[in-house]
Amino acid sequence: MIVRVLSIFLIAFLGANFTMATHNRAGEITYEHISGNTYRFTIKTCTKESSEADRDFLTLNYGDGDADTVQRVSEDINFLYDVKVNTYIGTHTYTGPGTYLIWFHDPNRNIDVNNVVNSVDKFFCVETELIISPFLGSPNNSVLFDNCPCPTLACVQQPWYYNSLAYDPDGDSLSYELVFCKGEFCVDFSPQIYQYPDEFNAPSNGNLTVDPVTGTVSWVGPGPQITGEYNLALKIYEWRSGVKIGSVLRDMQITVTTCQNEPPVIDPVEDTCVVAGSLIEFDVTANEDPLSPGNHFVTLTAGGEPYNFTSNPATFTGGTGDPTAVGTFTWIPDCGAVRRSEYAMTFIAEDSDPQVPLKDIETWNISVVAPPVTNLSALPIGTSIQLFWDANPCTNVGYYKIFRSSDSLIYTDDCCSTRPEEIGFDLVGTVSANDTTYIDSDDLVIGINYCYVVVAVLDNDEESCMSEQVCTELNFEVPIMTNVSILSTDVATGSDTVMWARPKELDTVNFPGPYHYRLYKTEGFGEANTLIYTGPTNADITVLDTVFIENNINTQDTAHSYAVELYSGQFPVGKSSSASSIFVSTIPNDNELNVIWSVNAPWVNDTFYVYKEVPTGSGTFNLLGITTDTFYLDTGLINQQTYCYKVLSHGHYNEDGVIDPILNWSQVACGIPWDYTPPCPPGNPQIDGDCDFEEVYLQWENPNNSCADDVMSYNLYYTPFTGQAFQYLTTLQGASNVTFTDGGKGSIAGCYYITAVDSAIYGNESLPSDTVCIDNCDGVYELPNVFTPNGDGENDLYHPIFPYKFVEKVDFKVFNRWGQLVFETENPNIMWNGRDMENGKLLTEGTYFYVCKIFTIKLAGLIDTDVQGTVNIRNPKE
Repeated sequence: MIVRVLSIFLIAFLGANFTMATHNRAGEITYEHISGNTYRFTIKTCTKESSEADRDFLTLNYGDGDADTVQRVSEDINFLYDVKVNTYIGTHTYTGPGTYLIWFHDPNRNIDVNNVVNSVDKFFCVETELIISPFLGSPNNSVLFDNCPCPTLACVQQPWYYNSLAYDPDGDSLSYELVFCKGEFCVDFSPQIYQYPDEFNAPSNGNLTVDPVTGTVSWVGPGPQITGEYNLALKIYEWRSGVKIGSVLRDMQITVTTCQNEPPVIDPVEDTCVVAGSLIEFDVTANEDPLSPGNHFVTLTAGGEPYNFTSNPATFTGGTGDPTAVGTFTWIPDCGAVRRSEYAMTFIAEDSDPQVPLKDIETWNISVVAPPVTNLSALPIGTSIQLFWDANPCTNVGYYKIFRSSDSLIYTDDCCSTRPEEIGFDLVGTVSANDTTYIDSDDLVIGINYCYVVVAVLDNDEESCMSEQVCTELNFEVPIMTNVSILSTDVATGSDTVMWARPKELDTVNFPGPYHYRLYKTEGFGEANTLIYTGPTNADITVLDTVFIENNINTQDTAHSYAVELYSGQFPVGKSSSASSIFVSTIPNDNELNVIWSVNAPWVNDTFYVYKEVPTGSGTFNLLGITTDTFYLDTGLINQQTYCYKVLSHGHYNEDGVIDPILNWSQVACGIPWDYTPPCPPGNPQIDGDCDFEEVYLQWENPNNSCADDVMSYNLYYTPFTGQAFQYLTTLQGASNVTFTDGGKGSIAGCYYITAVDSAIYGNESLPSDTVCIDNCDGVYELPNVFTPNGDGENDLYHPIFPYKFVEKVDFKVFNRWGQLVFETENPNIMWNGRDMENGKLLTEGTYFYVCKIFTIKLAGLIDTDVQGTVNIRNPKE
């Protein structure tokens, strides 16, 4: 409140001392983060230089209840256009995170603004949004501008273009919107006060729009039709990772006048992408409009964030010519310029008309990406592949990403748009910026061609271009698993057959004999690390046995995984990847079993053969089906009978000299079909009711006639009011029993739904039917105006006229002529005997006043109605 009072005081002071305080034409507020929660704010205003009103200071409201007087630090004057540009600076520290609207207002706007009614007595106000949050990452700085908010000129019936040359020093994305100008305390002008410029004298005043991406404001079609001054408000939003993090409002003025010249035209410029460290250079060309009378020089200028960089800024050598101007843009962005959002470069061509120079504006977007990793190479070593590359030339690399595919990928090498994940590469690892090597040992398989690319990730999480892909295969230097096949299925006496192939490219110089194998195992599908067998030793590796049968194990309830390791003397040569047995299970459902299996194998299993025991218990398995999936649905079964299955896999390695095909059996798995499938819900439920009998009548369709075949009963659910949870009501046996009468509740209001239930064995309940509802009729609750509590047995008690319906309770109060409460009750029957509730004495004859709140039962709940009236007590007798 103190801040508002000070502002009002200032307004009164200014109003008393500046009788011609009609000077504000344009303005904005920007801010810069200093440290912690401290920010520096800059106000820029454009005022009429000829006005007697001049502000050495303004009151800046910081959005947290505090306000400061900020002093003017500079002023620039343009007498030709009657403009003074004023700059004010203030610093403020916030107590903590929050969203703050920073604003100032000042009386008044200049006189005769077309689209602001009585602009001479309207406040000028702009605001800026600041968000302080630990979730933003780095603190935010507002957008900055390469031009001031000075008034700009336009010609009647000529297209007008304007760009604020806004850029974000943090690299955040920007969007633009035209909004209403603001008045006192930065409240939006009402539509009765403010119109967008093109709406003034609409529809004959052109069409004003803003490009939400480039920020270029256009007044075309063909342009403004009415001379004079107009104000518009351009709001620039900042976005970080898709979240709005701030905004700046620029209120600016356009002066429309008559003129003869036509605006120049800039040749279109295509958006582009550049790799950091590379030169981008091109010419921009603008031409005088051939329809423009007279000879006007065309001048090309440019604006945009890259011109403001302290390191490697862009340059634009402007051009001037008649009728053609050519300017040259040059930039070598460094790695610090790499970011996700594009850089918007704005080129402005302006003619040399001495009265109203017209402009054309072209926005050109540049993406800057980090250079690729170079000299990537791959070296197979045993069961691993080691990668090497040169360090990325960017010094702000945070880490490297390593991607892999199982074959060479064909793609267009577009550094600016191609990402490894988008073309089929999978991320396999990361290393720090100091590492330029990586060892991939993630279950690599003999015979597969592995291809890699590496991407550098900068400190701001931006990724470099991909390296060139490099491909290689493992050498056949270690043994490989070929078989894990179940010989017998049992919880205790089961057995596995385990087989492997010896290495065909063994380096016998580095790994001389004698040789032996060691076999490892784990239950399930994990890495096999438990030693279970050490084979015999022989100097000739070709005579070593490569088969092992493991007996007396549980093959019924779990898979088993194995890996083999070759030893040269006491030194390990290399260990194979683990391979598991096929583990089959069944998922029962109504008259069917879904046979599913899992397997972890270093070879490619391309086909599975599913066998079924016929009859069950015979030991004879017949081929049921062939699939490339890891499941098979067996249908047409009889519920509660046992069926047994096993699966044979058919696989191979992409390597010569290895057994092909590789065949492995699963264990035997049995299952029992069981109906877990609920029937479909009853269809087309209908509801009706009788208020006199207080009964509800329901009916629905039998699902067995349409979408089910096993419905045996129905469950009904009910709630008396909408919005309350449904409660179980009753069960009806028999699928053909599709009607129900509900009553005895003192109300027919309520909602119902029905579910269908199959046999009692399975008890599957369907989804609810559609809900149907009914409401009570409008009841009548009438109160008489007289009763005679004289003990004659007639009309001795005061009560409503019977019968009444659907009244849950009342709040009934009776008062005497002095306003004293003499009786109250919540009983809807009332049953008052005419006695004072305090002393029990019979009240005297006369008129009494009542108020009554009636609570009627309706579907929406208890609905209360207020009534009031009088009741006469006549002939009272003890």
